[in-house]
Amino acid sequence: MEVAEHVPADLDTLRELIVKRYDTLSGRLQQVADFVMAQPMLVAVETMATIAEQANVPLSTLSRFSNAMGFSGFSSMQALFRDQYLNRPRDYKERVRKAREGEEVRPESPTAIFEDFGTANVDALEQLQMRVSPQKLERAVALMDAADTIYIQGMRRAYPVAFYMWYALMKSDNNVVLLDDHGGMLTPMTRRMNKNDVLFTVTFAPYAPETSELIESAYEKGVPVVAITDNQMTAHGSKMDVCFEVQEGEIMGFRSLSCSMYLAQTLAVSLMCRETE
Repeated sequence: MEVAEHVPADLDTLRELIVKRYDTLSGRLQQVADFVMAQPMLVAVETMATIAEQANVPLSTLSRFSNAMGFSGFSSMQALFRDQYLNRPRDYKERVRKAREGEEVRPESPTAIFEDFGTANVDALEQLQMRVSPQKLERAVALMDAADTIYIQGMRRAYPVAFYMWYALMKSDNNVVLLDDHGGMLTPMTRRMNKNDVLFTVTFAPYAPETSELIESAYEKGVPVVAITDNQMTAHGSKMDVCFEVQEGEIMGFRSLSCSMYLAQTLAVSLMCRETE
């Protein structure tokens, strides 16, 4: 089992390391990896004994996992989770709850749905702000800035984010190509994609096979991949050079795109600002 050469300085870096090392971990350590990726808030606030019980592993496995990630012990790894999740901004849910007190609002009414979506989106955006490191944002913008061509792709629910990214960057000096499958042209359009380019892709569960195949093709060609997805532990997660994991607000089974659009706008505007420097 490979041990990390450098101790991750923030939770974002740790998550990337887990994704890249996942296949080299033992079954027990993968169990811990799955748990800490899925339950970061619990890791931040609970005791080591409770976390071991919840993850269904011995205490010693938590220690071994921490060591495998480069830490001297579990507490030093847990500190990254606490730094990120215990300094949360004010809770907007409480504000909405108080606003509704004394007011009869049907759960399915437009007013209730409006407030619930707003609350869910604000909460998701706050979580995203805590999870994304400045280093990751800088790396993504640097990769796109250095690229000869930025290929942009997203299918189905992810398409609006990809289209926005293409639309925004069309106003810049960057060479951008929006990849879609109109007329069966997806494969021909990527034929010239090479290591001097970058692929920006957006993909959510259930993951479009076209996107998975495109990420695989880019990886084989040595093309850097910048991705927005809802699960960094996807089969192709280790092939993404920069992966922004988003958990969108969801009401009655309808998921928002607020976080993904927020990231796309950030990257597009940051990239255009490079042109003025």
